[in-house]
Amino acid sequence: MLNRSNILLAAALVVQIVLLVISVGARTGREERAVRPLLPGLSADDVTELAIVDDLDNSLRIARSDDGWMLPSADDFPVNSDKADELLERVAGLDTSRLVASNPANFPRLEVAEEGFRRKLSIVSGDEASELYLGGSAGADTVYARLASDDQAYLGTGLSAWEASTQVSAWIDASYVRAPQEDVIKIKVSNANGSFEFESDGGSWRYLGLPEGEVFEDTLMPSILRNASSITMVEPLGRVLLDEYGLDEAPVTVEVEYRQIVETEVESAEDDTEGAEGATDDSEDFVSYRTESYTLSFGAKRDDGNIVLKSSTSDYYVTVREYALDAFEDLEQADLVRVAEAEAEDTSAAGG
Repeated sequence: MLNRSNILLAAALVVQIVLLVISVGARTGREERAVRPLLPGLSADDVTELAIVDDLDNSLRIARSDDGWMLPSADDFPVNSDKADELLERVAGLDTSRLVASNPANFPRLEVAEEGFRRKLSIVSGDEASELYLGGSAGADTVYARLASDDQAYLGTGLSAWEASTQVSAWIDASYVRAPQEDVIKIKVSNANGSFEFESDGGSWRYLGLPEGEVFEDTLMPSILRNASSITMVEPLGRVLLDEYGLDEAPVTVEVEYRQIVETEVESAEDDTEGAEGATDDSEDFVSYRTESYTLSFGAKRDDGNIVLKSSTSDYYVTVREYALDAFEDLEQADLVRVAEAEAEDTSAAGG
């Protein structure tokens, strides 16, 4: 039989074992719960390349240069660098504080699986390259995220998958043509039906090709003016003219003249004595104008339905929506004139 001393020693040993198990378990738990960045060591300033693929297999790639972020696929067309840096800063801010799945069977439901994701980001920083899946969300400004090299998915905050857009227009200044409508003074449209020239006349427009005895039908003028003075691109193509652009002999061209404000400061003759006591600054700003111009050359329709366009004021060929061409492509004389009312009445009377 065990004596009392042996029983006490055995009980003490059991207590020590229990305490040891609790200590090891607690330490392991703390290690698993230790919060670290999802991409350790990632600094937005050090990233040199970012590629994004979406769930529809659309893709976008941007790269950093000495002048900021660029689109390599479009001869380094400039990207909104602030937006690129902001996205990368938010990605760098993702951490492991909220583990939501460690079983790969759950990844498709979170949309962070290799074959099912909302966004896949490929990030190059120095000699390091990382792939990150962004999925659905559990609320506003949250996203499920998983490193491709990791079998654990986390809930991140301060980011959503839609911010990593694959649409080029979301990353650039998409305004390709921009002139204040009130400053446009001449427009000349040339298409397969001929050339049609319009001139501003103190707030109204005149058609310079108006036949005698007919009246300018100006109902199309608002759309002609709007499309000639403001066009948003879909995406830039690059600086090099390719045969496929269909611009060797552009089927439609639009020539635009507009007034450009020139501000000049004119000093009063009374201020000839610089620093003289009691001298006053009677200088005034005078506004004058100079005439500027540009030519829009519309080319081929591409497989996606968009139209190639080149402005004489830009180094880049771009694509635009088809409606940008609608006001010009089919324009013809019959759209612009009607018989004068007096002449129409005379014709009607003679017929009676």
